[in-house]
Amino acid sequence: MKASPATIGLGVTMTIGYGTLYYSFSVLAPEIAREFGWGQSFVFGVFSFGLLAGAVAAPVLGRFVDRYGARLVLCLGSVAAALSLALFAVMQNAWQFALITLAAEFISLAVQYDAGFAALAQAHGREARAHITLVTLIAGFASTVFWPLLQWLLTFMTWRDIYLVMAAMNLMIALPIHLALPRTRLTEKPASTAEVESAGVDGDGERRRRMVLMATAFAAGGFVISAVGSTLLVLMRDLGYATAMATLAGSLIGPSQVAARLVEYVRRNLFSPPLTAILAAAAMALGLSMLAGALLAPFAGFALAFAVFYGSGQGLTSIVRGVLPLHYFGATGYGKTMGTLASARIIASAIAPVSVIWLSEVIGPSAGLGALVAASLLAVGATLALTRR
Repeated sequence: MKASPATIGLGVTMTIGYGTLYYSFSVLAPEIAREFGWGQSFVFGVFSFGLLAGAVAAPVLGRFVDRYGARLVLCLGSVAAALSLALFAVMQNAWQFALITLAAEFISLAVQYDAGFAALAQAHGREARAHITLVTLIAGFASTVFWPLLQWLLTFMTWRDIYLVMAAMNLMIALPIHLALPRTRLTEKPASTAEVESAGVDGDGERRRRMVLMATAFAAGGFVISAVGSTLLVLMRDLGYATAMATLAGSLIGPSQVAARLVEYVRRNLFSPPLTAILAAAAMALGLSMLAGALLAPFAGFALAFAVFYGSGQGLTSIVRGVLPLHYFGATGYGKTMGTLASARIIASAIAPVSVIWLSEVIGPSAGLGALVAASLLAVGATLALTRR
């Protein structure tokens, strides 16, 4: 596949969407808390509550995408994202911070993977898989780019100035790229009776079964990814690992993600979307099982094996989120399907960090790790049940 300018452009805008509305929070929130004298628990609690707002936004956004097209959603999302980021720069109290954070997270889905994948599905139909993989390959560097960039900007700018810079990125880089996306939308031909029967589809009942299993797999996977992303260093410290080893393991997750996505992109003809979904879920479960070995003894090999397997699975999971609904349900109504699936995933992601930390503090690190292993196994089971035909 030739990488089209539109696909590369979406990779750039998705990087900006995640970098400015998601990854920026962990760098700038402590600065905000310090200036206003707020506890970090309040700041991150507001952020978690904001993530739940995304669960409400997802179905609404999905229907809007189907009706008016993903291009319009992406354009409006860029403008709204710029406005919300600019409001952060002028806020003066806790109520304003809470309302702007809720608005920003409500808006974020319009400039992140859900809307971007929908744009690719509407442009390429079931052939969008390679384009989706390429976008995740580019946007996978969002944290790699934005964390050091924001830390560097803090050396000579205030956090308020940085929010204005990020608003400008959405308005001056992302918006023009979204405006340049093609207006055409691919219309799928309805499947013939023979095709429907050969696919094993049994009307609405089969679709509901697939939706439930897919939502379960995505929610369980989202729970694991959210918890690991926010609590890994704490969890590994409680398991007996030194800070240096925990940091090394965490730093290996990113390269493992990129490597897995690159293999999927180059050799995608060897793996069907259901097989990729199975490999993604199994790799994450295997990685967490390796980490569970630290309950016997905190060997470095367990930590490094965890990072490689888990990182590979997480990298593939982002692709699976886009291609599996397309594989089973097609491009027609893709926005609504993605919105429904995203709601369950976002809710699970929002409650994951506090749940795992609470279990670790009240019962012990084995309980927190056990919850992660159980969720990863649930994702494997739901994926196998979904793809068994």
